[in-house]
Amino acid sequence: MNRDGDELVGVTRPVGVVFDVNETLVDLSGLARVFTDLGLAPTGLDWWFAALVRDGVALAASGDYGSFAALAAVALEEVMAGSGLPSTAAAIETLLATFAELPLHQDVAPALAALRGANVALFALTNGSADVTRALLERAGVSELLSVHSVEAAGLRKPRAEAYHSLSDELALANGDLALVAVHPWDLHGASAAGLLTAWPNRRARTYPGVFRAPTVTGTNLLDVATRLLELPACRRDLT
Repeated sequence: MNRDGDELVGVTRPVGVVFDVNETLVDLSGLARVFTDLGLAPTGLDWWFAALVRDGVALAASGDYGSFAALAAVALEEVMAGSGLPSTAAAIETLLATFAELPLHQDVAPALAALRGANVALFALTNGSADVTRALLERAGVSELLSVHSVEAAGLRKPRAEAYHSLSDELALANGDLALVAVHPWDLHGASAAGLLTAWPNRRARTYPGVFRAPTVTGTNLLDVATRLLELPACRRDLT
């Protein structure tokens, strides 16, 4: 789903593109072995991540903040308790350690290269740790292509508007000069409500939820949405 032609009238190519990190850039499938090693079903990964996101959004909705590590621990406790297993400190330590070693999706590097080649500034905005994200990007060899930012600076997690506005304020850019790329419709909805353009890489061929604001552009992967963003009319200015 893309916005229709009338909705795109006056929309120009973004000066900067902001990438969500978890699942959008980072491939979380490598965490499945942690869950199976703990005696959980492989589907425990989806349960864990959904619980983590749910609790983070609940905190953001009430104006509170919780660290990624704290939310990850609580979510793992829920999954293990629901599976009749005891949670341990060692289990969460293993989960977080494995998370810090995860690879990026294969479509990340070509998408970043295409956008940088068109003089579009690139940023990562994570609900997690900026340091962990930088390390992941450095290990993947793409850290020089984009700068990393965390919602820790805003004290509120996405999809609160403050999380996106904190970044645009830091960059001294109008919200409409930025486009958020994310696989999560709830994140895109929040960014759109905050005034950003949005791009949905629909890797799993899912139906976009009708309750959320439609993304500006949609593609089958990151390179596809990067191409579609670059097809928008030339932006007012470049960020160098």
